Amino acid sequence: MRYVNTFVISLISFFVLDFFQVDNVFIVGTVMVLILVGVMLPLLYTVILETDIDKIEKFLLKNKRNPNFYIVYAMANRLDEDVRDLTEKLLKKYKSPSRQAHYKIAEALYFKNFSVIPSQVEQIKNPSYQSYYQAIILLEDGDINEANNAIEKISSEWMKNALLVEREKKLNNLLDAKSYAEKAILHSKGLQRYLLHKTYEIEFSE
Repeated sequence: MRYVNTFVISLISFFVLDFFQVDNVFIVGTVMVLILVGVMLPLLYTVILETDIDKIEKFLLKNKRNPNFYIVYAMANRLDEDVRDLTEKLLKKYKSPSRQAHYKIAEALYFKNFSVIPSQVEQIKNPSYQSYYQAIILLEDGDINEANNAIEKISSEWMKNALLVEREKKLNNLLDAKSYAEKAILHSKGLQRYLLHKTYEIEFSE
């Protein structure tokens, strides 16, 4: 629907420009850029910067047909079959090794199938995420000292705190784990905030 609206607005703009006999390429280009910015900014803000959980959830449900968005909702709300189906769809749609690795690792983390992660980490191009996943492997192997060293090198606050949550859970320090979970949520925004909020809400209410 968003793209239909963009098309309609574009047509109206061209009619207005034609009516006023505006044929300057720069002006036409500027109008098109403003249209795209007007349409895309709300989407980008929700995905990257929004902090209101209810607004993010409404956005995800509104975009249920888009597997890139709906998989976040499915994972956050523990819809196992949807997670499997959506991961399969995304793997079929996107063939980039790095992107496929992200989907496989996300599914592996969700189902706690940690043996999948080591073979996929090298495909990840983003250094921050590569370090994040490597730290998870170390924690799962019980190598707390090496995991601590890896965590210290991570600059992203939400990543660092999310890893500290897992470390404290491993050490059975649940109160500290909950404290780090709150910090991880505080330092995250957009879809990442929603996923962390819902995940920790379920984990620490059990």
